[in-house]
Amino acid sequence: MSGNHTSTSNHHKEVLIEDLKLTQYKNSSIFENKGFFVLSPSVQNTKMWFDLRKVNLDRQPTNKNGLIIIRLFDDFILIDLEKFNSEMIDRDPFNTTNSGIHWKYQIQSDTSNHMFILNMKNKKKFKVSKIDKSTLLSNLL
Repeated sequence: MSGNHTSTSNHHKEVLIEDLKLTQYKNSSIFENKGFFVLSPSVQNTKMWFDLRKVNLDRQPTNKNGLIIIRLFDDFILIDLEKFNSEMIDRDPFNTTNSGIHWKYQIQSDTSNHMFILNMKNKKKFKVSKIDKSTLLSNLL
């Protein structure tokens, strides 16, 4: 694995734990509290790619709101997990020894604030917007 994985996975983790009062599940990208189940990949690479693993998606309890909070450099992308699942999780995932069943995505820009997430296999697009920390907190607190 290239790069500093620990630095990447810890980027803005304090926002999730201290500000949003989420608890991290083991050493994963899963964070939860009483009301939310959050998948929070950290995207700190110039190609702006990330993946979502089936094992993590399967951990969502039915009694919690599911969210994806992408930690994108100094900004965030907030996505409803159910909507993302229905539009971007298909029946043709990647399956590798290290990651198991997973889907690969890349964040791409149309303009400075209008972005989309591209499924790396079927090229389907999901429109998103970057938000700053204060907007993230005001949406969730």
